[in-house]
Amino acid sequence: MRSRRNHKLCVAQVQEWAERLLLAVFQGSDPGRRCTLVVLAQVVLMAAGRMLSIFSACLQLGLSDQAVRDNLRRVLPKRWQRLQDKLNALLLEPLPAKTRRRRRAVAIDLHEIPYHGEAKGKQVVGRKPKSGTTKFFAYATVCLVERGHRYTLGYVWVRRGDTMVKVLEQLLACVGASGVPIKHLLLDRGFFSVAVMEYLQTQNIPFLMPVALRGRRPRPGQPSTGLRAFLRGRAGRYRYTHRGQGKTVTTSIYVSCKSYRHHRTKRRRQKKLLYAGWKVRGVPVQIREAYRKRFGIESSYRQLGQARIRTSTRDPLLRLFFVGVALLLRNLWAVLLWLLVGEQNEPAQQRYAKRQPFKSLLFGMASKVERQLGVSFTTT
Repeated sequence: MRSRRNHKLCVAQVQEWAERLLLAVFQGSDPGRRCTLVVLAQVVLMAAGRMLSIFSACLQLGLSDQAVRDNLRRVLPKRWQRLQDKLNALLLEPLPAKTRRRRRAVAIDLHEIPYHGEAKGKQVVGRKPKSGTTKFFAYATVCLVERGHRYTLGYVWVRRGDTMVKVLEQLLACVGASGVPIKHLLLDRGFFSVAVMEYLQTQNIPFLMPVALRGRRPRPGQPSTGLRAFLRGRAGRYRYTHRGQGKTVTTSIYVSCKSYRHHRTKRRRQKKLLYAGWKVRGVPVQIREAYRKRFGIESSYRQLGQARIRTSTRDPLLRLFFVGVALLLRNLWAVLLWLLVGEQNEPAQQRYAKRQPFKSLLFGMASKVERQLGVSFTTT
């Protein structure tokens, strides 16, 4: 455990670190005398720290928002693949070397940002109605979910027509570049398919994911078949062969029981949870608790929303950049927290960690940028 008095980083140093990483994304020289690369980086950090749009940040800083947007687009890579690779490489820079010493649980999930405008080609994906739209900019992330080591190792822009296998290949490449050995993968229900399970077995990567019960339910009086038949059986581990798309793959089906209290009737109820796994050891209760770690990636999405620059632009490259900036700032906060409280295994450390929220770091960084530019933040 590291001493709380021996702080290795402070807010000012984190702000300088974030500014240096952003400058590494930009290419070329200063686009203008007043709107330099450093000013562009500071505008981006302030907008992210205050959860503002570029227009609102420039209004507070006394800059031309059109000039900032044009110059920002000019200094970013022209191809989104190049920009994504740059940001993924920078996400790994704050990763402590200690994280790579042993195998760790890794979670993969999809994050969807609602979009209410018109998009061209394959930029957005269609989903069920949510937030008043059926169109979303989707991003897949891979994250360490162990206590004290919750870092985002990479992210991928998911476009319309991209298969889950293709997305997995890119995310696993990010994990390989990080040097973190995988203990097992924890995937969302959306990855439940024969193609994904076959690919992971080919790569010899242990995995665990919830079973997606698709298809029509049986009629009353008829017995359940397929995966639904496990809901009628006892808790345990079973061997099952999945068939689909002309392929077959064999995995273990873990049936676990969960007891809960109904929110209305306040009565105790019980339901069964089905998980598909391969090369993951443990009894059903242990499997259920192991999969619960995956929900740590949901906290990263919540914090991503706290640092994502607000925008209504149709430019997918700027949207990709804004998401990458939010993930980068979150990784810097995770490093700062790790240096302050270590792995957070003790209750006292956990209480201390709760007093260092992500929003405080963002607020401090934004305030420092405002002092550097000689302005003060005001609300209208």
